[in-house]
Amino acid sequence: MRSGFNYLATFLWLGSLVGGYAEQKPAIAALKLEPGERLKVDGVLEEEAWQRAAKGGGFRQYDPGRGTPATERTEFAIAYDLDHLYVAVWCYDSEPGSVMARSMVRDRMYTGSDFVYLFFDTYHDQRNGYVFAVNPTGAQSDALITNNTGTNFSWDGIWTSKATITQEGWFVEMAVPFKTLSFDPEGTVWGFNMSRRIRRKNESIRWTGWKDEIKSHNAVEAGDITGLGGMRQGLGLELSPYAVGRFGSGGSEGDSLGGDAGANIRYRVTPSFSATLSYNTDFAETEVDQRVVNFSRFPLFFPEKRDFFLEDSGIYDFGPGIRRKSRGPTLLPYFTRRIGLADGEIVPIQLASKLAGRLGDYDVGLTHARIDGASGVGEQDVFAARVTKQVFAQSRVGVIATGGNPASDLDNYVGGLDFTYRTNEFLRDKILEANFYALGNYAEAAGGGHGTDYAFGAQLSYPNDRWDGTLSYMEIGPNFNPALGYVRRKGVRTVSGLLRRKDRPGGSGWYRQLARGADFQVSSLTSGGLDSARFGVVPFNIDFASTDELFLRISHDVDRPLEGFDIGSVTVPAGHYSWTKARLEYETTSSRPVWGEFSVEAGQFYDGWRAKASAELEWNPNRHFRIKGSYQYNRVDVGGGEFDAHIGSLGVNWNFTPDLGWSSLVQYDSLSREVGFNSRIRWEYRPGSTIFLVLNQSLLAEDRGLGLERSDLTLKADATFRF
Repeated sequence: MRSGFNYLATFLWLGSLVGGYAEQKPAIAALKLEPGERLKVDGVLEEEAWQRAAKGGGFRQYDPGRGTPATERTEFAIAYDLDHLYVAVWCYDSEPGSVMARSMVRDRMYTGSDFVYLFFDTYHDQRNGYVFAVNPTGAQSDALITNNTGTNFSWDGIWTSKATITQEGWFVEMAVPFKTLSFDPEGTVWGFNMSRRIRRKNESIRWTGWKDEIKSHNAVEAGDITGLGGMRQGLGLELSPYAVGRFGSGGSEGDSLGGDAGANIRYRVTPSFSATLSYNTDFAETEVDQRVVNFSRFPLFFPEKRDFFLEDSGIYDFGPGIRRKSRGPTLLPYFTRRIGLADGEIVPIQLASKLAGRLGDYDVGLTHARIDGASGVGEQDVFAARVTKQVFAQSRVGVIATGGNPASDLDNYVGGLDFTYRTNEFLRDKILEANFYALGNYAEAAGGGHGTDYAFGAQLSYPNDRWDGTLSYMEIGPNFNPALGYVRRKGVRTVSGLLRRKDRPGGSGWYRQLARGADFQVSSLTSGGLDSARFGVVPFNIDFASTDELFLRISHDVDRPLEGFDIGSVTVPAGHYSWTKARLEYETTSSRPVWGEFSVEAGQFYDGWRAKASAELEWNPNRHFRIKGSYQYNRVDVGGGEFDAHIGSLGVNWNFTPDLGWSSLVQYDSLSREVGFNSRIRWEYRPGSTIFLVLNQSLLAEDRGLGLERSDLTLKADATFRF
């Protein structure tokens, strides 16, 4: 084993040596405003300061014409005072009447709209940073970037922006308080990049770094902002109290009326490290989960949506973070939905605390929560800790630990370590990433004593434009059971791989990219014998010039369940099964007012067959209104039985301004015969302070119509005060 790791380390080192080539990055000087000089954030870029500021330009395409000049002129300027960073963007357009602006929804403003996307590497470490994006309606999106690959778009920073459309194009002005950012107070240079999407042309341009496989938030490709210094963050204290009132009716609980209050207190111990205390943590405004039906023998995965846990969540990223669109991750040592939720029901969190940020070359995270007992279990204390150290140019090594069991009084602990090697200079200008990780689990047994088990793995990735490949190995012990984590399956050894070739035509063709590839995944039991396997081939994945996309996948599956399991209303008995199926998908471009995604899938399924058809359609007639519907039909004949499954949803968004919106969602599936309704009004009456009015209803489809099972109405108001 030691010699194998030595060979791999030598291979990675030699590949990096072949690099040694660095492209000259651009830089722009930030203008320091004079004492008493103010900028009004209104999207009208007429202040004298913007005339004095240095202008950045020279944008080039990274899609479709890699490295070719942009077809529309774009410029930007940066200024700052003691408390704010200001950015002005001039998006000139030869057809200003064709500027597309169809969404006012925060974090969903990319759909069908032009936009600008700004990235700041505030430590100039070429690893982490912040994203701020704005479209022509003034709608915002923001994100935290971790180690150039992890993106947390659920983070909502406090900042302001305005956009205007004129006869010359559209223009953006934004102000980000330094209290919103973590940065090195001694640093005078930040990393920076900016991209612009010209939606009607399906053209994407960038200030620097024109590889399509590199994201605009990749700090290694960023240019520089120079001339910074003397910024302040105040006392670093942030207080966010809230009050909530609830009225519920129906169900076993009957009618109820009540209220509650709590607060979050955050203190910046240093400009880059903060402590947060949350009393009586509340998540009334959290969006509901998507309704799905499970057609496998493995548990479903639902992602975290609660802001308290999403903030700083990138610190806890562990290993390669393998995720599949349809099935979620295979293994997470720390999964925050284990805290405060049990079988989808809320378990009150009495007190929660977090330490998060950077201490020198170390990124540190520590989370503790005290939660009420669930299902006869007493009050529980749980914690998670994560420390990573930056090594080499883009790599890191880290440890993780969790403790506590929300579902039991029995002790449960997990400890692990991981190493991520990453370079964008492999074979001169290619990306190469390698991950190694190992975990151990200690679990107290119900009858006394305890058990221990393990999980470990490695992954090698080559995520580049022409060739894209991944090879990975993972082994999870049969008794590996992290109480604060997520494991899709235990007692297996899994080998998986992917190889994909992407071709782009020269000149202006009818398609932009043609991708073809193959993948496999083979899982065997640690006790011996094959558990499951999947082999797939993609004859074509065509990205048309319009950005419509057509995709075909043919796969052969093998499954050998040791026990019978239920799918819908039928039972699949234990046995050895293999089957072949095909899936065809077509997705239209969101540049159109009406766009959607359609797919059909058919083939064998265990000892029978399954046919599936799905459609998702969205209509954006203007910037204020959006309606989206989805429907999936499944016809299943398996295990000596058959059934139909219908899953549908309809969502409506009405946004009066970027800060005031009303959204409603109704969902239904025919197996449970349940209808879920969620309606939410959100008003951000000032940056960082919001009022929510939320209605949740659960109904049951009966022969005589819909019967109301439970209805809950919640009003919540919060405010943020910074000192």
